[in-house]
Amino acid sequence: MKTQKINMSFAAYGDAVFEQKAQAILSSMTNNPAFPNPVPTLQEVTNALAQYSADLVAAASLDRTAVARKNQSRTLLENLLRQLGMYIMYVANGDAAILTSSGFTLSKLPEPNYITNPGNVTLANGVSTGVMEVSVGAVKGAKGYVYQIAAEEPVTGTEWQSTNSSRSKFIYTNLQPGKRYWVRVAATGSGEQIAYSPVASQFVQ
Repeated sequence: MKTQKINMSFAAYGDAVFEQKAQAILSSMTNNPAFPNPVPTLQEVTNALAQYSADLVAAASLDRTAVARKNQSRTLLENLLRQLGMYIMYVANGDAAILTSSGFTLSKLPEPNYITNPGNVTLANGVSTGVMEVSVGAVKGAKGYVYQIAAEEPVTGTEWQSTNSSRSKFIYTNLQPGKRYWVRVAATGSGEQIAYSPVASQFVQ
């Protein structure tokens, strides 16, 4: 199970929006009983935010020196907020409610990727005798495919001959001409997921 975390990247925030986000975090952390001893201190964050706000106003003139000061004070404030975020995650220990109370944005947890079966199998005779082409629809999230063939109509306990492949197409060779074969395909995914297609059959030329 993935541990809930907070997003400590501020690169996507414009200067004004970043100022608002920093203010929201500072407000949420002030007198927050879940975080009695913040590191760095909230006073340090307050001072850095005040400096950044002042530099942001000065940088509106587009004076190069003023813009450079604004960038420098933003970097300082970002670094302090990241340090604060590390403290918050340590204290919260993955508790989403406590993390949310900090004013930081929660990182999106990766959703599990469940694969589906490949659907109907398409069989076609190849250009040469004893060749059969097998194809299925590509399955989103599949790590690979298992092609299984049987020389007799499948029943419970049938022993399939299996071949692994990374592609959704496969070619059997050296099959017995005039004989009927049964084929199914399984898509494989993470966490030992496997999903089988329906069985298809074809007489080989």
